[in-house]
Amino acid sequence: MTNGLEFLGKGLITQNLILLQGLGMYALTRHTKTVPGALKAGSSMLAAMVTAGLGAWALSFVDIPESLAFISSLAVACLAAFLWQRLLQMPPSLTGGLLDSALVGLLLLMGRDQVMGFAAVSYALSAGLGYLLALIVVAYVRHRLELAPIPKAFRGVPLILITAGLLGMALLGFKL
Repeated sequence: MTNGLEFLGKGLITQNLILLQGLGMYALTRHTKTVPGALKAGSSMLAAMVTAGLGAWALSFVDIPESLAFISSLAVACLAAFLWQRLLQMPPSLTGGLLDSALVGLLLLMGRDQVMGFAAVSYALSAGLGYLLALIVVAYVRHRLELAPIPKAFRGVPLILITAGLLGMALLGFKL
C-alpha cells in the first residue's frame, strides 16, 4: 500500500475498523443515539487516530526491539488519548472512549502491515474517516428506525449490531 488514495479506499470501505474489523463496537453502541453525538465522538476519535499516526511516524525513527513493539503501540495510543482528552475538554462520556479498541487495533494493524513513515499518518487519517463515516451512517439508520415497528427483543443494541453486520456485509462486496 503505497498510494494515498489506496489507503483512503481501504480505510473508508474495504478495511473499515468498525464494520469489517469489529473494532470500536463500544462507540457504535454508545454514541450513535443522535447524529451530532456520533459526529462528536467520531471526530474526537479521528483526531486521536491522526495523533497516534503521528506518534507512530515519530517512533519509526527509533530502533525498537520486536518484543517491545506492542508496548510502544500501547504507549502511543495512551498518549494520543490523553492529549486529546486534555485538549478537547469534552465531557467524560465522550472522552472515555478515546482509548478504544479501534485506536489500539489501528496501531497493531499498522505494525502488522509494516506501515511506516508518512504512510502511517495517511493510514490513520483514512481509518479515522472510516470510523467517523460508520458512526454517522449507523446513527442516521438508527434515527430512521425509531418510528419503525420493531419487536421489543430487537430494540437497542441488538438492532445496532444487526445493522452493523448488514453494512459490513454490504462493504465486503468492494473487496477485491
